[in-house]
Amino acid sequence: MSSLYQEIFDRSPVAMLLVDEQSNIQIANIHAEELFEYAPGELIGQDVSVLLPEGMRKKHPGLVKGYFTSPLPRQMGIGRNLFGVKKDQSQFPVEVGLNPIQDEKGLYVMASVIDISERLRAEERFKIALDATPSGMVMVTKTGVIELINKATEEIFGYSRDELIGEKIEMLVPNEFRTPHPSFIRSYVKDAEPRAMGIGRELFGKHKSGKLIPLEIGLRPIVFEDDVFVISSIVDITERRKAEKELEMKTQEIQEFSYRTSHDLKAPLLTMDGLADYVLQDINNGKNESASEGAERIKKLTGKLNRLVEDILVLTKADATTEEKNVFDFDQYVSDAKEKFEILLTGNQVTLETTLIHKKPLVTQGTRLTQVLDNLISNAIKYCKKDDSMPYVRLNVFNDTKKIYIQVEDNGVGIPVESHAEVFTMFKRFYDGEVAGSGLGLYMIKKHMQKLEGEISFESSTKGTVFYLEFMLADHLS
Repeated sequence: MSSLYQEIFDRSPVAMLLVDEQSNIQIANIHAEELFEYAPGELIGQDVSVLLPEGMRKKHPGLVKGYFTSPLPRQMGIGRNLFGVKKDQSQFPVEVGLNPIQDEKGLYVMASVIDISERLRAEERFKIALDATPSGMVMVTKTGVIELINKATEEIFGYSRDELIGEKIEMLVPNEFRTPHPSFIRSYVKDAEPRAMGIGRELFGKHKSGKLIPLEIGLRPIVFEDDVFVISSIVDITERRKAEKELEMKTQEIQEFSYRTSHDLKAPLLTMDGLADYVLQDINNGKNESASEGAERIKKLTGKLNRLVEDILVLTKADATTEEKNVFDFDQYVSDAKEKFEILLTGNQVTLETTLIHKKPLVTQGTRLTQVLDNLISNAIKYCKKDDSMPYVRLNVFNDTKKIYIQVEDNGVGIPVESHAEVFTMFKRFYDGEVAGSGLGLYMIKKHMQKLEGEISFESSTKGTVFYLEFMLADHLS
């Protein structure tokens, strides 16, 4: 028996060991000796546990006894990592197959041992490459069970690998599509070919938090061991959609801006052209006083056009200008504002009051915030109630644990209720009269606040107006 087994074992392309019920090695083929780095014949008679890690040696006799109690062909150590130990005590990963053999002398177990080091290295390289892929990658079975994902998928959907593997792909699908989705998979598997998913319609995935994520998904079938799997490449297009919407809004703004600008520029120019004709006629007819009045009107229109052009130039710079963020000095701003608006405050008999009780610094683009506050304060001064004995403008600054708040408050004429929805639109003025302006001020404030990543809102009535500015504190920015 021994010589027959020896010849069979030696011809095997894998390492083979024949072990008796006492765990003693009866036969070891050449591949086994080479794999564990023992000399020819050196393994014969040794306890097979010598080839196991130290931590497994005490448990092994019980495992052998259990196997011989119910000897069936099977793989050893299913569900856990197995390691073999070479003669020099170095360890290496293995797969071990067990088969019982019976002869007249008793029962034996034949163990086939395969070194899987290279396979694990290849799997690790594949895993590293898969995780390095910037797109999400998900492999599902033909029944929709998730078998493989990469790191980008975890980041897109907010789930860990352990939470997704073995689950149905429908957990990543919006609720309204979960019921029909398995039929989509079956339909695709029947006629599987590489293609984009959901051609002609918007696709969304469901994040762990419940929010929906716009996605682009590509599908590719894989046939492995006569079974079909589906690989999905997933791209989160949230930022792209955001950019597209911003571009669409900007295009609309440019179209409106072009129309309104041409109108607001053309109308005064036409008026000025007509007035110039009248002035020339008055000069020719010797009507100097009438000519002087016409020239004065032309001068006022010129001033209006000049302010409009200046505001347009400021507006065009608002999107392009970038500025380093620093701590905004509110005390210095108030000092500068009182000096800057001194004539305007005195002329309108308005008091500038301040309450600065913030305990946290605001880190922001100082020039932009200054322009926002200057616009709000100057508007509040200009639109004070002339008949009010105590007109005021108040600047309040305070904070809570997450945000810093700025309020610009006045007791002026207020903004008409019917115009509240148009406050931040272009070329919108709420009162005709002596107060000069292009109607771009509040629109520019809104643009600056967007660049500052802040929020702006307001309340207004005939008793006055309050503009509310909110900014996240630096230690709460994500």
